Amino acid sequence: MYRLYVDEVGTDDITHVEEDNHRYLSLSGVAMKITDARDDLSPKFNWIKVNVFEHDPDDPLIFHRADIVQRKRAFGRLRDDAKRDLFDRSIYRAMETTPFTVITALIDKLGMMNQPRWRNQHPYHFLMEILVEKYAQFLERQNDTGDIMPEGRKGKKDTALQKSFENVLKKGTYYVPAARIQARIVSPVLKIRYKPDNIAGLQLCDLIAHPSHMHIRDRMRHRVELGAFCQRVRDLLVAEKYDRSHTGMMLGYGYKWLP
Repeated sequence: MYRLYVDEVGTDDITHVEEDNHRYLSLSGVAMKITDARDDLSPKFNWIKVNVFEHDPDDPLIFHRADIVQRKRAFGRLRDDAKRDLFDRSIYRAMETTPFTVITALIDKLGMMNQPRWRNQHPYHFLMEILVEKYAQFLERQNDTGDIMPEGRKGKKDTALQKSFENVLKKGTYYVPAARIQARIVSPVLKIRYKPDNIAGLQLCDLIAHPSHMHIRDRMRHRVELGAFCQRVRDLLVAEKYDRSHTGMMLGYGYKWLP
């Protein structure tokens, strides 16, 4: 059985969409077998937390890209060149050697607001529908089943997302009917979790979501800057980790952008 860990990059509101910081939203899903998350990824991440950060097991360290980049709190240790090198090599090695598949959907909110019948759509829910569709198709190709674990945003947003998810299960999508989705995504309830829950799969998704977002923006011919490590992760996604067709096509499988 698989689990799709989900995290976002960008904002889900539709104000100030003329500004780049508010214009784009992406959702990335990392599909992993639950046994691989438990027996492979979690021990690798725990090794890094112990050997790079000497973390307290009773006060777990949570990998969060924004804190890592800004060297906040425990990640201040990465100002030391040796620690940073060990961390970069270990994180990349964990990504490279752990089996998982990435699906990312990105929306240009300004572009979509000019599309007929889209104005009342919720950007986050719109992208989640795409992920559900692509995940169900992925599970069909694997001849397996799965569930979905997004990182929660608490309160009304989580409740609204669950209702939107139930609607997709009930009605299906334009390309995949409800029966096919229900046959593959076996839980009608999103397994929403939060950063303090210390979920390795969500932490991996957090680290991958930004490089994937930037890769898609680059494919859209936007002027983007990728740091050295971000580019290395992007190259790994393209080489091995994005979902793809049997002929190797990634667009429409591992990533998609709209409009």
